[in-house]
Amino acid sequence: MTREGTTIVAPATPGGTGAISIVRISGPAAFPVAYRLTAHSPADVPSRTLARCDVRGADGEIIDSGLVVFFHEPHSFTGEDLVELHLHGNPVVVEASVRAACAAGCEPAAPGEFSRRAFENGKMDLTQAEGLADLIESRTEAAARAALRQMRGGIRETVGPLRERLLSLLTSLEAAIDFAEEDGVPAITSEQLQERVSELTSSLGCLLRSYEAGHRLRDGATVAIAGVANVGKSRLLNRLAGEERAIVTEIPGTTRDSLHADVSVEGVPVLLVDTAGLRQTEDPVEREGVRRSRDVIASADLALFVLDGSRAAGEEDRSAYREIALRPHLVVLNKRDLPSGETGDGFAGEGRRGILRVSAKTGEGVGDLVAAIAREVGPGEGAILAQSPLTRARHRVAAERAISALIRAGESGGKGMPLEFPAEDVREAASALAELLGEVAPEEVLDAIFGQFCVGK
Repeated sequence: MTREGTTIVAPATPGGTGAISIVRISGPAAFPVAYRLTAHSPADVPSRTLARCDVRGADGEIIDSGLVVFFHEPHSFTGEDLVELHLHGNPVVVEASVRAACAAGCEPAAPGEFSRRAFENGKMDLTQAEGLADLIESRTEAAARAALRQMRGGIRETVGPLRERLLSLLTSLEAAIDFAEEDGVPAITSEQLQERVSELTSSLGCLLRSYEAGHRLRDGATVAIAGVANVGKSRLLNRLAGEERAIVTEIPGTTRDSLHADVSVEGVPVLLVDTAGLRQTEDPVEREGVRRSRDVIASADLALFVLDGSRAAGEEDRSAYREIALRPHLVVLNKRDLPSGETGDGFAGEGRRGILRVSAKTGEGVGDLVAAIAREVGPGEGAILAQSPLTRARHRVAAERAISALIRAGESGGKGMPLEFPAEDVREAASALAELLGEVAPEEVLDAIFGQFCVGK
């Protein structure tokens, strides 16, 4: 919880040495504390203007020569009086400055406390705060752009008008309930109710569908490379990763534990996992590797089932395939540079998304494989990303709750039930969207979200 009335301090830049470090101070005593440290105040430094200053430690000795900038409330990141000290990037200097600020009346900031104050002072809604956290943690340019749109209010721009439409419908229902006997109060018919509910449900459905793209951009996807030993899985990992991540030999069972590589596929962070060959073995180490491989495949978003395309598949291949046949997968016929000995037609499990022929050795067909992976785990239609998609399970649950409530409202209207029933359902749908934006949020939800931020943000 925000500590009302306190002034907080923390480094706003990562630890370690560098050219510049920034110490941030926010709260009612921010300006007096800054004066103690720098002998500067807003009276002699215009707001949002950097001024040269000496920075003094708790004992009054000069510890650095830097810059100070003042931000008056409410025109600051937190909505409070806020000061930034721009120092040389030495951890000793930063720590001494923080100690001096604490000696002058500050308290060390908790993780995310600056952003929490910004949220509680109306500087951003909850989705914008989440977008800020995602922007800091983004692993690809596309993910960073999506996070920036969210931080600038992209989700609110979509959800806000939907909630207003829900509240308008609720107002009409309540008026019809409370003033049913009054002249001049328009009644709402069952057909009108169902029509408006249907339109809102459709709009919310589009919003909910954006989650698949949004959470992939934020959280990434896992693609497991599976198959029996010695079919070229490790070489394929190296080819897709663009570097030698796995040891490649002609000896079956070289890979005994999962190997990982991070790549970007159409802006989606993808974790490639090279798994141990799926086979029966008496070697206890390799047997453990096979067990771990099965765990990875079971949780992966997509599997690449690799076959040696230069020979006919054997029973060992078919046995291994049965373990992934129901999971989303691509059948990859490796060794395209050699004469073909396998078509892959016999591997037609329910989860198969296609068959591709590649050469991990020469790179032939790998471009087509990357395109196929993109179709399965990529962000989808660009139209979705032109706006700001839902990115977190919290968003998805709220949208699903709103849709369920509206479906109930439509069913109530269709059955001719008293308007009090659909009105309560519409009210619940509006409440769900309010929770999505953080207008109504339990304290534990806020603690969980802002607790993931770094100290100083």
